[in-house]
Amino acid sequence: MPEKPPPSSAAHQTDLVETLQSLVVAFVLAMTFRGFVVEGFVIPTGSMAPTLMGAHTRVQSRQTGWEFAVGMDQSSPNAGALIADPMLGPTYAGSALAPNVPQRRMGDRILVLKCLYPFSEPHRFDVVVFKNPTRSQGDEANYIKRLIGLPNEELWLVDGDVFARHSGDSEFRIQRKPEHVQRAVWQPVHDSDFTPVNVDRLSEQSGRRWPGPPWTGDPAIWDLGGRTYRCSSDGPCELTWDSSRRELDDWTAYNMLSYPGFDRRRYLSWVSDLRVAATIVPERDGLITRLELQARSQVFEFIIEPTRAIMRMRPAEGGDSGAGVIERSQAIELAGAGRAFTVECWHVDQQMRLFIDGDEVMQPLTYDWAPVQRLQNSAGVFTSDNPETLLNRSVLPPRLKWTFQGSPLTLNRVRVDRDLHYRRDSLPSKAVENPTNPGFENIVRPGMPAFGTHPDNLAHLGPDHFMMAGDNSQMSLDSRLWGNPDRLVASQIDPAPFVVNRKLLLGKAWVVYFPALYPLKHEGVPVIPDFGRLRFIR
Repeated sequence: MPEKPPPSSAAHQTDLVETLQSLVVAFVLAMTFRGFVVEGFVIPTGSMAPTLMGAHTRVQSRQTGWEFAVGMDQSSPNAGALIADPMLGPTYAGSALAPNVPQRRMGDRILVLKCLYPFSEPHRFDVVVFKNPTRSQGDEANYIKRLIGLPNEELWLVDGDVFARHSGDSEFRIQRKPEHVQRAVWQPVHDSDFTPVNVDRLSEQSGRRWPGPPWTGDPAIWDLGGRTYRCSSDGPCELTWDSSRRELDDWTAYNMLSYPGFDRRRYLSWVSDLRVAATIVPERDGLITRLELQARSQVFEFIIEPTRAIMRMRPAEGGDSGAGVIERSQAIELAGAGRAFTVECWHVDQQMRLFIDGDEVMQPLTYDWAPVQRLQNSAGVFTSDNPETLLNRSVLPPRLKWTFQGSPLTLNRVRVDRDLHYRRDSLPSKAVENPTNPGFENIVRPGMPAFGTHPDNLAHLGPDHFMMAGDNSQMSLDSRLWGNPDRLVASQIDPAPFVVNRKLLLGKAWVVYFPALYPLKHEGVPVIPDFGRLRFIR
């Protein structure tokens, strides 16, 4: 059989040229795809935590087993501080970690859809990547926040919620998050599945005796000593939330290294937008449950009977009696004796929602207070409609009570979660360091109320303006606090302070495709992507 002749040099050169051409085409396509379709970004800080994590460490509590992230970016100077288990609360420093903080992880890597906004308008509560108007060049150029304000709107952040007034409207209206976004941003306060395994050890670590879970009840009928709560009586069996054990505020576990040992009431705000959930197993037919949330001078009631569900809002004692009673009911068929059913009671964005076994059983009960009415009820002050007076009054703390009657029962996975809470603040001195044009230079002053948080500095958005805020409102430098844009943005795009111009939008955050690495062994070098945390961004 004759031997195959060696390839000619001309054929070899042709193959080389074709390979180079293929590489060039592939490179051009990749750059085009990156420039116009999808691009990857790394989250540098924790301003969007816990939705998206910047540089952080993951901690698993030795007491409850709860796993959570704690920020370790540049805004976290106290890296040697003791860490508290979020399920036990901030007063139990040292309950989750010894002083030696484990290996620092990089921030989440995300993909951003850059092709969406040229063809579709951004939506409120989208998570958006954009050019930072105050640092449009360099390492701080790309920012990621949640979009809360749309063009031609006037915004006012009141008691943690977003109120907007569209161009031509006379009244502000509450802006409610879609259900898929709301489910993604609930932040855990307590979960009965995570209880301390060694109470004596916990007391030694924190220097404080653990009194038990924040839910309290009559010890003669309630067993609250473990992950499952059981009432041995057919009622009434009452559980009450004890705020001295765990306060319902906007404390964030991610920020623990940034503010250990601080004055809680000075830096934290009460949060009344809550979700209370549990799995209930009645021993007999006929169980009736009633959850009461007292907040904003009102009592919000969620009542579940064997054949009917009721949501009711009524004035609390000392509240505004002129508000009246609002009620909504729906016929249901509740599971019988020995059959478990799950309950979720939502009070969020000025509405009540009730879910049983994952299904919403009736239309939400809404109340459309304007900002001043919200401030009056939140502070319990009805003799004044002056926003300045109302803003200087303390917000009333929320209270929870859950009553069961008609059957002994068992409660599993009793949970309380809180909503995002956009905080009031004051402008830092650096908010005025960037020059802008004479039409705006006197608007921004150090110490003035943050943008959109006070009647003296409402957020006025033009036809191409957007307002952005971080989910981690305590540690987010966003539209509330930016002040003037830098010289490049002011001269070539938009001189307006605080806002993000449409031309600065890069795209909608889509998915966490490469979560933070974790090590092969304890205290090892992080090398393996944590693929269990791949997730879509809501």
